Amino acid sequence: MLGHELLDEWSHLRSPLHRTDARVKLPCALVLVVAIVMVPVSSNWLLMPFAALIFALAVASGLPGRWILKRLLVIVPFLAISGLLVALLPQAEASAVHHAGGVGGRQLVRHALAVWLSVGGKCVLTLVAATLLTGTSSSADLVRAAQALRMPHTLTALTGLAMTYLGVLSDEVARMITASRSRGRVSGLRRRAGVLCSVVVTAIVRGFERAERVALAMVSRGYDGRIPDLTREPVPHAQIAGGVCFVICTCALYWAGVGL
Repeated sequence: MLGHELLDEWSHLRSPLHRTDARVKLPCALVLVVAIVMVPVSSNWLLMPFAALIFALAVASGLPGRWILKRLLVIVPFLAISGLLVALLPQAEASAVHHAGGVGGRQLVRHALAVWLSVGGKCVLTLVAATLLTGTSSSADLVRAAQALRMPHTLTALTGLAMTYLGVLSDEVARMITASRSRGRVSGLRRRAGVLCSVVVTAIVRGFERAERVALAMVSRGYDGRIPDLTREPVPHAQIAGGVCFVICTCALYWAGVGL
């Protein structure tokens, strides 16, 4: 199915990160993301060691760099718009407005730039960390890991249902696009926009119908909100030790950087 190929496109590789159990990778990724998000604006330089760590993990994962960069394109418009707002911040007016508070226009611009670099860097690093996690683990393994870590049942159930339904919906949209192209090439921007709108509306209507059928089929097959783990193998002790060392190193890097 197209949807599962998109989700688990590179989960079949045999890199060290791929061989690591998802029950180890998931908490390590959560600790890394929390440490990155908690970096204060005054310590933006601390994002560089975290970036080096994530770059090393990306190299060790064996994932194609182009595939990772494509996942980062989603954040480019937001960074561009926010960066443009910072660049257009008027220094003279800002100086007049904030003069009473003792903050000059240039100081305000520097602070806004520091905040932009902090937020942008954190967004990029956390997105790359999430991409590495999903690229080195299958979606089913991640849901099973969340269940094993006793995460909220509603969250894991909705995630599992979304993964199942995403493949069905992707196949449905692919068939609609193929049928539209087989009817001939549509010329003109207005006609293409009309065809695109009709495909979107039809996909939404069919999506509700297919969602109901998928839910009924899953319930009739005994689905109780959990993805069954037929293997249920224990996590190797070496991987647990490696995960603990990673968490300790991440926390030590954060506290050492914040304390400086």
